[in-house]
Amino acid sequence: MVLDFGPLPTDRPLVLALTGWLRFGGGMANVAASHDPDLPFPFPQLEVETTPDHWQPVEVVAGAPSGKTKTILIDLAGHLPADSRRLRLTTAFEIHWDRIALFHRRPPADTRLTWLAPDVADLHWRGFSEFADLDWTFPLTPVYDQVYETAPWTITPVGWCTRYGSVDPLVADEDNAMVLLNGGDELTLEFAASRLPPQPAGGRRSFFLYTVGWDKDADFHVQLGWRVDPWPWHGMDDQRYGLESRPAFASDELMRRYTTRWVPQYTLRRPAIQR
Repeated sequence: MVLDFGPLPTDRPLVLALTGWLRFGGGMANVAASHDPDLPFPFPQLEVETTPDHWQPVEVVAGAPSGKTKTILIDLAGHLPADSRRLRLTTAFEIHWDRIALFHRRPPADTRLTWLAPDVADLHWRGFSEFADLDWTFPLTPVYDQVYETAPWTITPVGWCTRYGSVDPLVADEDNAMVLLNGGDELTLEFAASRLPPQPAGGRRSFFLYTVGWDKDADFHVQLGWRVDPWPWHGMDDQRYGLESRPAFASDELMRRYTTRWVPQYTLRRPAIQR
């Protein structure tokens, strides 16, 4: 896909914003793609045209939208040569781009960041949503109010998960202490607006939900996909998951106190829908 924004002011702090969604093909799709050196795998590749029909890679990680519709920001400042013309994005995944735009990054002094930890973090059972009847050009979209007690798939990862109830300490810090959710679980977060600072005159407030975690696929071809453990950690080699021993962390005792709910590996049957 060729992106032509006209003359590129490479002396400006340019940011490329891409909004779209990924149709995930399963574990074997990734394995097959990894054996083809000509594919831009695992992430899309961004290139820049410096002379007519001459393209060179841009030394950035473009990334891909994680499942449902997401916006990716690619900082281009200092990565484009002075004679840059058009941009080109090449992918090996089925990605549906809904919007692509080029912005100038505002000076940091123009932005004030306020971080709020949840005032309430409650883990509980919810069930599995029915998917909306949409065209294939849309991502799988769950209908929140239409819930099944059991999943449309047959296997769920087996292992010890976080017990239900308040889990505030597990989401308060980025410390390798995690809430371990399984299929059908729901984590509800509440934030007190009263803890926000006054909004300056003429300012505009935007809200972002910042989450850090890992998603484990129960695909038959995924390493240890049938188990909840071993626990991941920041800094691990993702390509050697299950082969490396998890280091000891100060938060391990906190994890042990909360990880007391056993989830067996069910063969599930889907009942009538609850309305």
